[in-house]
Parts: sequence; structure tokens; C-alpha cells
Amino acid sequence: MPIAIFGISGLSICLLLLAKKMGHKKKKYFFVLRIISKGDARIREYYHRLLHLYSEGKEKAVFLLEKQLPIHSKNSKNKLVAYLKRRREQYLASLRDSRLLKKSDGLSEFFQSLSSLEKGHGKIHDTFESGSQNAEEKVK
Repeated sequence: MPIAIFGISGLSICLLLLAKKMGHKKKKYFFVLRIISKGDARIREYYHRLLHLYSEGKEKAVFLLEKQLPIHSKNSKNKLVAYLKRRREQYLASLRDSRLLKKSDGLSEFFQSLSSLEKGHGKIHDTFESGSQNAEEKVK
């Protein structure tokens, strides 16, 4: 099979060369050569269009990635931060009014003992040691 493909391609190249040579002698080109030249012109035109689209797309992509994306991401971050601040303030306001904080058993034992001391149920006795601050010693 590869030998047949090689033979067909070689034969077609030889026929194209002969058609080209005869076209130059008679100043008239065969239809095969006209089809090839028109196809070549069309392919060149498509290639230039594709190249133009590629360059425009590349410029737009670079502009989007380097200019627009940082601006949009910064804007989105600022909106998210503002939204989270508002939600936090709402939750803190509702937390202050929550039932959990109004329960009497929500206080720790330390604060309960302080409140009982203030009501007069107990006394705080601080021992005071006389030290060098009260003694009238002079510096020598």
C-alpha cells in the first residue's frame, strides 16, 4: 500500500510538471493548473484572515488579562468585603439581643461570686503589711 501511494504521488507530480511546461509553451494553462492557482489564492486569503483574527484575539486577551481582570477582581473583592461587614454587623446586632445572653446561668461562677460579694453576703479582707513605705526611714 505505501508503495502505491508513493507511486501515485510521484506520477501526479510529474503530470503537474508536464502540464506547467506545456502551459508555458502554448501560453494557455490547463484547468488543473487554474484550479490549483485559484485554490492557492483562496488559501492565502483564508490564511491572512486567520492571522488577522489571531492577532486581534491576542490583543484582546492580553488587554483582558492585564487590565480588565485585575480591575474586576479588585472590585469584586471590595464588594465581598463590604457585604461581609454588613452581615457581620447584622449578626452582632442579633447576637446582642439573643436569648443565650439573657439566661441567668450564662454567667460564670467568678462573676456570680463577685455579685454576691457586692450584695453583702460576704466580706473581702485585705491584709495590709506595714512595709518600708509606711516607715519613716531616711535614705542614707
